Amino acid sequence: MTTDTDKLHQAYQAKNPKETSEVYDDWAAEYEQHMKNVGFTHPAMVASMAARHVQPTEARVLDAGAGTGILGEILPALGYPNIVGLDASAGMLEIANSRNNYQELTQQYLGEPLTFDNNEFTLVASSGVFTQGHAPLDGLDELIRITKPGGHLVFSIARTYLEGLFNEKRKQLEQQNKWRFVDASQRYNSTPLDDTLIAQVFVFEVV
Repeated sequence: MTTDTDKLHQAYQAKNPKETSEVYDDWAAEYEQHMKNVGFTHPAMVASMAARHVQPTEARVLDAGAGTGILGEILPALGYPNIVGLDASAGMLEIANSRNNYQELTQQYLGEPLTFDNNEFTLVASSGVFTQGHAPLDGLDELIRITKPGGHLVFSIARTYLEGLFNEKRKQLEQQNKWRFVDASQRYNSTPLDDTLIAQVFVFEVV
């Protein structure tokens, strides 16, 4: 019997970004309904932590891993209307575009060089992306590059990344004086109505 999180677990097993994007292309039409069924909490957690530390602003904000645009639905309502989104899946971006919440949407892969300028964004938010089989932690380097000094990165971390890999990357970036720790949520279950997928949201200020 299939469950609402089957495709998510399939994405966790992806061997490269192209494979991951193919899973999400195939899943795009049903993605939001499946995530609603499992009580998907990442977007609300990331948006809440962003609102806690970044004043409402009309400056450019990046939704890194926009998917179908769930976070892009929440952030304008909280006072961040100038949203740009990127995602690896063309199918997911097509749905995000239909919501008319983004100033710009582009297909790009976290972990590869991004097309944005240095210091372009005041806030970069990423929901459900930094996890096994999705974006590599090296994608954080480019997100730091495109965030203004004094700007914030707010992102969720889950699965194997949360169990040690992220701590190594975090310390590396702190030692390089790239960012400063600001806050972290308590750990939470990102799919509480169906599965146990533990995650945590972190907030860092770019130096």
